[in-house]
Amino acid sequence: MKEQEASDSFLCNLKSMKSNLDIYMISEIFPVTYHPTGAAVEFSSQSSYPKGFLHKNPEILSLMDRKQQHIAIFTTASLPWLTGTAVNPLFRAAYLAKDGERRVTLVIPWLSLIHQKQVYPGNITFASPKEQEAYVRWWLEDRTGFTSTFDTRFYPGKFAADKKSILAVGDITEIIPDEEADIAVLEEPEHLTWFHHGKRWKAKFRFVVGIVHTNYLEYVKREKNDRLQAFLLEFVNSWLARVHCHKVIRLSAATQEYPNSIVCNVHGVNPKFLEIGEKKMEQQQNGNKAFTKGAYYIGRMVWSKGYEELLGLLNIYHKELAGLEMDLYGNGEDFDQIQRAAKKLKLVVRVYPGRDHADPIFHDYKVFLNPSTTDVVCTATAEALAMGKIVVCANHPSNDFFKQFPNCRTYDGRNGFVEATLKALAEEPAQPTDAQTHQLSWESATERFLQVAELVGDVVTKRSKSPSRHLESESLNSKRIIEDAFGYLHYVASGFETSRRALGAIPGSLQPDEQLCKELGLVTELGKGHCHRPNGSWFGSVLVLVGSVIGVLFVKSVTLKLSVNARVGSNKHALLRLHLA
Repeated sequence: MKEQEASDSFLCNLKSMKSNLDIYMISEIFPVTYHPTGAAVEFSSQSSYPKGFLHKNPEILSLMDRKQQHIAIFTTASLPWLTGTAVNPLFRAAYLAKDGERRVTLVIPWLSLIHQKQVYPGNITFASPKEQEAYVRWWLEDRTGFTSTFDTRFYPGKFAADKKSILAVGDITEIIPDEEADIAVLEEPEHLTWFHHGKRWKAKFRFVVGIVHTNYLEYVKREKNDRLQAFLLEFVNSWLARVHCHKVIRLSAATQEYPNSIVCNVHGVNPKFLEIGEKKMEQQQNGNKAFTKGAYYIGRMVWSKGYEELLGLLNIYHKELAGLEMDLYGNGEDFDQIQRAAKKLKLVVRVYPGRDHADPIFHDYKVFLNPSTTDVVCTATAEALAMGKIVVCANHPSNDFFKQFPNCRTYDGRNGFVEATLKALAEEPAQPTDAQTHQLSWESATERFLQVAELVGDVVTKRSKSPSRHLESESLNSKRIIEDAFGYLHYVASGFETSRRALGAIPGSLQPDEQLCKELGLVTELGKGHCHRPNGSWFGSVLVLVGSVIGVLFVKSVTLKLSVNARVGSNKHALLRLHLA
């Protein structure tokens, strides 16, 4: 009887802790639970639970000893926006779920109609999440040729016009119920945590992997010409990744350094591109001319996506490149400016609205010119190589993965661009081997991801939510204290509307508004009785903001020596990029 009472009491305590905000300092910073007798125990130790507790609560036992992983992939964009963070996580979900060895859930942003119209091309809009999910699955299956088995869930989002990005609204960790929380993959972890106010990702999930897609520091330096802001952003990104991720995968060395990170390209290409490449190879082997057009470039039409470098080079070297005709494709905020600038060039440069890169209009181009150095790994470059084209790109860390392919021609400096371009136009593309083609596939990318993320075998099943620290008796050190302090400061600062807006968040993004709640069914689905939390007083928000800034400066001063070497290396890369430009 006493054992039953102890078990019931223990389970009740666990459930009450989930809804008690005051427990944040315990569950987030010192994540341990307490035995009914008063002894502290770890979540991961079965022997620490009251006798018979796990057998009477199979949902907890299944979480601890599950044989099938549940991978929840959170990303920052969705189709029909054809951006890398919409397309690549979608393919990742499909190929992770393909063999049936793991359960996969793709979590994507849902936008209200007013925001859809700002983001999605071709006047495409959706009346409901179910309608958008149907579109996404149709698009995917049309390209993969198989029916995907992953689940799809939506989190509330809003489009930030100033950042040209979709930002999450509310605590999106709640989209995955606690009993299903196992492994989380954060596509763009810094983006997903900048304004996150809720449970720490490492406390919610057993294992959290971040995948860095975007070189935000380079964009800030170029678009705002603010190196101080880039310096602060580097610091914030690094510490948010440390607070929320167990491991970080950098797609290339073009990004800033992150704690617990590894460099590996875990992206593949749409199978359609490989099929196009096979047909082109057959044409070459039969003695036919496979490529009848010259050079082109496709990418989001914003200056920072390589257009500034490309038009600048074509303007300076129009004599050396006489006769070159160049076609540009893309949609974006700078379309009109780029089109006007292209018309002023002495070379023939045509500007067209964006299309799917697999569109037949692109099949016959021979050379893909991409001088961009702001990408981490350019998806369009990989797609061009898969189609059998010659790619001319800068000798830059973002292109390191592509150097293994015979049709990749890298250059150093402006003169190198001219030489590589003329040579590419004069030659025929080489025919890649089967092994090289496989490297570009999503099958290969999935293998690489599982390996570097340490999701192969039972490695992850041995982990506990919020790494076991044994009350920090051995590992309590200055870095851990700073990490927890930064995490708590960020949590508090992100909980007030005034401080959030001062830090750059979208107004009204602390909790989803009534429209988003209604469209996503958040009130009933997440069990909330309301859509908004109190924003707190203006004075309290200011105090939190000031305290957070002081705390950040303190943490920065303590960790200055630790980060000096990484910053020196980053500055060297920045100087190299400026020299190449």
